[in-house]
Parts: sequence; structure tokens; C-alpha cells
Amino acid sequence: MTQETDSKVLLKDSNLRGASYNNQKDVRIVSEDGRVDDGDVTISKKAAEQVTWHAHGSDGATIEFSTADGSPFYEPVFREPAKGSVTSGPAMPSAVVDKYYKYTVKGKTGSTDPGVIIHN
Repeated sequence: MTQETDSKVLLKDSNLRGASYNNQKDVRIVSEDGRVDDGDVTISKKAAEQVTWHAHGSDGATIEFSTADGSPFYEPVFREPAKGSVTSGPAMPSAVVDKYYKYTVKGKTGSTDPGVIIHN
């Protein structure tokens, strides 16, 4: 399977059909301890922007929205395959505009806690 096919399968499996592939913000995981290249990412709810997390090296990672605020997306957990990527899909209609949603990136040797900010 190609990376694009893998992403489409993940979107289908997550019931995120109809999501746009053109409105994405890329976040690259840059180390095995879960550090990312862009600490916080801002997406537009109105434009149906999505976040795509890209793996570091040969290990995958887990992206988890586990705080009391929950996830702005339809899924609270995203599993990123080794050498691949995973896309969030658009924010849910119930996602609060101008809210900071903290998430955890769990890598092979540690984790970090960046965030997603939803704008209209």
C-alpha cells in the first residue's frame, strides 16, 4: 500500500469520510521522545483544516487527546505507523473555537505535550 492509500484507510476506519486532503497542517515528529517541529498548531474549523502527523524514523507514535477537554476531532487517539503519517480529519462541529486542546505525542523513548488551537 502507498502512504496515500494508508491515510485513506485510516480515515475510512475512523469514520472520517469526506475529509479534504488539501487543507492540512503538517506536524513532524522529530525525535523518538515525541518532540514535534511545531509545538502548537492552529487550524481553521470553517475551512475544514486537518492535522497530519508525520513519523520520525522507523518507529511509529501515538497521538492522544486525553485531558478533560477531550479531542476536537472525531477520534481521541491516532496511531501513526512507522515511517508513515496519520491525519486527524476535520474538527467536530462541537469543537470550541479559540480553545487550546492539549495532546500527547508518545514516542519510543518519551512523550511531549503540544496543542491544537481551533479558529473559525
